[in-house]
Amino acid sequence: YNDKEYIERLLRWVQASTFMPLMRIHGYMSDTEPWRYGEEAENIIKEYIELRYRLLPYIYSEAARVTTEGYTLMRPLIFDFASDDEALGQDTEYMFAQTLLVNPVTEKGANTYRSYLPCHSAGWIDFWTGTHYEGGQYVETPIDIHRIPVFVKGGSILPMGPVKQYSAEPSDEPLVIHVYPGADATFTLYEDAGTDLGYEAGACCRITFIWDDANHNLTIAKRQGEFEGMEKQRKFRVVSSGNDVVKDIVYKGKKTTVSLW
Repeated sequence: YNDKEYIERLLRWVQASTFMPLMRIHGYMSDTEPWRYGEEAENIIKEYIELRYRLLPYIYSEAARVTTEGYTLMRPLIFDFASDDEALGQDTEYMFAQTLLVNPVTEKGANTYRSYLPCHSAGWIDFWTGTHYEGGQYVETPIDIHRIPVFVKGGSILPMGPVKQYSAEPSDEPLVIHVYPGADATFTLYEDAGTDLGYEAGACCRITFIWDDANHNLTIAKRQGEFEGMEKQRKFRVVSSGNDVVKDIVYKGKKTTVSLW
């Protein structure tokens, strides 16, 4: 509990696992509660647990594609950038579903970290700072014990929810739809009851978001499907990372288009 090198390694594992299909600290016959490792470690672990909850709309939607489309959540770069020879040589970086590029920190005491950003015409955006980078190059980004390199693929839609104490906790906060311009994009938000197997009989709904990059319009398509307990009216907060435009929308299941100029 007091070994600084052990704690650093633990934190790096927690940070990486936030962007993996499963996230948990596992210990058999041991006490692994975050507060046992000191206040700083506890706060960092708490920050990433909260981020994991905020990412649940993205993770749950992409996990549904594993069931319905044979998709994969944790993707080696060959899956999405097969024609980029430099990308194929990366042995630690991976895509977390379609939008996030993750580069776990595997070096002790690192203050900066080198990442390869695959060839992609719309470039890449630093998840933490919003800095835009061209694709097809290595970048050196500053890090500390709080951060690992994570990048968003330009031309993407990333839904994020509120911080929760458990996945089914009710919330009045809007679902934030982050739009990263640079190319046309689509994202289908998947939802079901989350408590039973009703989805196997079709008890679920999908809402598709379509980004028209040339016109800076986001279209929210008509909702498809339903399930018991589904919210008929939703609050979306659409945020453009390109020009910091924010639009609040009350969505009632019908096709809606919003301009982000």
